[in-house]
Amino acid sequence: MISGLEELVKATAEKHGCLAGFTSTARLKDAPPSGDPEYLLPGAKSVIALALPLRKEHIHSFLTKESWNNHCENRKEAVKRLYTLGDTLVKILHDAGYSSVNVDINNNYRPEAGAADVTEMTDFLPEFSHRYAAVAAGIGRLGWSGNLMTPKYGALVELGSVITTAPLTPDALIPDAEHPCDGCRMCSAVCPVEMVPAKSGKEVQIAGLVEHIAEKQPNTCCWIGCTGYEGLSSSEKWSNWSPYRLDKKLPATKNELDTLCIALQKLDPQMENPDNSFADYRNAVFNPDWFYYTVCGFCRLVCWKEKRKRLQNRRDISESGRAALGLDGTHVRVKGAIVEIPTPFGVTVAIPEEDFKKRKLVSRPEKALFPLDREVIRYIQNLPL
Repeated sequence: MISGLEELVKATAEKHGCLAGFTSTARLKDAPPSGDPEYLLPGAKSVIALALPLRKEHIHSFLTKESWNNHCENRKEAVKRLYTLGDTLVKILHDAGYSSVNVDINNNYRPEAGAADVTEMTDFLPEFSHRYAAVAAGIGRLGWSGNLMTPKYGALVELGSVITTAPLTPDALIPDAEHPCDGCRMCSAVCPVEMVPAKSGKEVQIAGLVEHIAEKQPNTCCWIGCTGYEGLSSSEKWSNWSPYRLDKKLPATKNELDTLCIALQKLDPQMENPDNSFADYRNAVFNPDWFYYTVCGFCRLVCWKEKRKRLQNRRDISESGRAALGLDGTHVRVKGAIVEIPTPFGVTVAIPEEDFKKRKLVSRPEKALFPLDREVIRYIQNLPL
């Protein structure tokens, strides 16, 4: 019975173009706290780890700043496919007599003491870690950045998990000799907020494997960079896709980073909306009008399977220039002069100089897909000539 169920689960995942592997709850006993499946499903015996590849051509154009939206749309489509596949697997397992949970793909965190909502969180501990499940299910290993790296696709995958009471047979782990991360440190070189140090490391144990990963900055540092409150590299020659800048260097201590991150979120129009994606990520993803706002993730996207590709990706990023906010609402690669304008939202915005000169001629930001962009443009339009 179980063998037939296992074959059906694997075949279903394959039809969806998705890698799938099984791990047991017992295997995850040595993982960090977010690797505990019983947090979401008491009595869980197994986890189905899922990894869906992203489209390389869209990633390439994202890294070179040839196109912003295509990768964002690809990510949204991938996440919807993972939710749909997870729902299908839950039904298969339910029909076989087992309880199961389709874990949220992202933006679902364990409560933190003293935090009223996500804007006051600083640790961002997931309810369940897709990365740890994928390591324990033999899909990949953790690269230096802490992202999952697969032998076939590198780190270019979106992850999902289904937790179940079914006693599935764990898949073989990837041994150290076949570890897909070769320690190239390209992930460290392309993080604009320097979240991933090149030398300082630590060990994480999962399923008896020991992963050697970077001793990263506090999670609020990553939140500031990947949310887009700061997108400019320390060299000031390139940025991620965010047009926003802080007026001073990021602080060095966790307490200062946490305080800054909370302050920025409290000023962010997206976070003021009770229907934001952090309140219900799944609903947001399936909303056809919701834009999958992605401005960074360079530490993952640089990490292709082939080292020569990783080296080229790093060069592409460093030569891609700086992003700015067009007053029609688009994020653009700056080709000419820019102006940087302080805003009431705790950030400075980079605007193409030509757009800024014509700010009174733009009736409304028709292409603005993100709440902060819309509010910043309205503010800029009201500035005196």
